[in-house]
Amino acid sequence: MKISRTLSGRAGIVLLLAAMIAASAGTARAQTAPMPAHHGFQDTKRWAKIFESPERAKWQKPDEVVKALALKPGDDVADIGAGTGYFTRRFARAVAPGGIATGLDVEPGMVEYMKHDAEKLRLKNYRARLVKPDDPELKPDSVNLVFFCDVLHHVSGRVAYLKRLQPALKPGGRIAMVDFKSSSPIGPPARMRIPPAEAIKEFRQAGYRPVREFHFLPYQYFIEFAPIPGAAEARRPGR
Repeated sequence: MKISRTLSGRAGIVLLLAAMIAASAGTARAQTAPMPAHHGFQDTKRWAKIFESPERAKWQKPDEVVKALALKPGDDVADIGAGTGYFTRRFARAVAPGGIATGLDVEPGMVEYMKHDAEKLRLKNYRARLVKPDDPELKPDSVNLVFFCDVLHHVSGRVAYLKRLQPALKPGGRIAMVDFKSSSPIGPPARMRIPPAEAIKEFRQAGYRPVREFHFLPYQYFIEFAPIPGAAEARRPGR
């Protein structure tokens, strides 16, 4: 169960953004050309320009995504594979006052970027924390929402990873997943994508059920999951 340090959720974003940039420049061949499988993200400034590109908002529709999640003031959110905090800062505004949005990432440079971003925006409830590639390190009963955007298709041992998240969810807590559609003409190679049916199957194996699905994103699917009542207890030793 691990998220590759070089293939975190940001890699999927890079693949998609690179295709979008190539298309906008009129380079049709680059839109479908193979991309390198591994990326390094030590050059934070370089990647931040890509992740924060104005072009992204046109297809990512971040404000609509946040609105769809119906967060309330006082909610706590964990944004796993947060990168530059593209969603984390928006979550922070949505859960204020009283709630906290934490961007979790394996890259120190990205964590520092988020910390500076929070200071610049004067959002005291916008936090950032470095985590291990194989552990989000969430405390029990600590979050109302766990959010993944273009991250889970880079996680190996997803069922075990998702099971590990259940104790961190507060009563009524949920997990939201945004990832690439199989039919999208841009994005990572087809072999790396998780079809929605497969995602739902894996979440069920981990003890979750789909509760809502949204269809307004052009290149990604968007599903919200909640724990199946009694699933966690049923897996305890001796049951």
